[in-house]
Amino acid sequence: MGAGKPRPVTKAVIDRRAVVARSARIGAGTRVWAFAQIGDGAVIGRNCVIGNGAYVDRTVVVGDNVRIHNRALLYRPLVVEDDCFIGPGACFTNDKYPRAGATRDLSGVSWRVGKGASIGANATILPDVHIGRGAVVGAGAVVTKSVPDGAVVCGNPARIIRRRAPRGRRHERPARG
Repeated sequence: MGAGKPRPVTKAVIDRRAVVARSARIGAGTRVWAFAQIGDGAVIGRNCVIGNGAYVDRTVVVGDNVRIHNRALLYRPLVVEDDCFIGPGACFTNDKYPRAGATRDLSGVSWRVGKGASIGANATILPDVHIGRGAVVGAGAVVTKSVPDGAVVCGNPARIIRRRAPRGRRHERPARG
């Protein structure tokens, strides 16, 4: 290799204190920090960061170049597309009607986080909610409904406060009334 050229990363770097199931697949260049947990059958793409204490449930699928920050909780069944950001403490809940002692039927429950979406710190995403491509979920938001592509939402329950226009155009605020 010539001087000044970066060396290609050929494998994942996993902290020895992380708990990673043998059947989990982790892409090249991904870093898994201490106390992170990755379950059976989870698929993590290339060049991702899984933060300290993050939990990725079994069968969760994470694309390439995704940042999952400390203590984020990703429960199944969840698909996170490429280039997403999931802030510290964000939680994807997978039980619509939590109650003690009940068995959970996850058939029909799903989430998808679209390419380039950002989820703020401590946001809570309820089951069967999809986050659109390039959407932004503000810190602490409680998302009870799907978020369209390019929308910015915040609050409890989360509401659209503006829409992000594609390719650097100006932001549009939704009409009031």
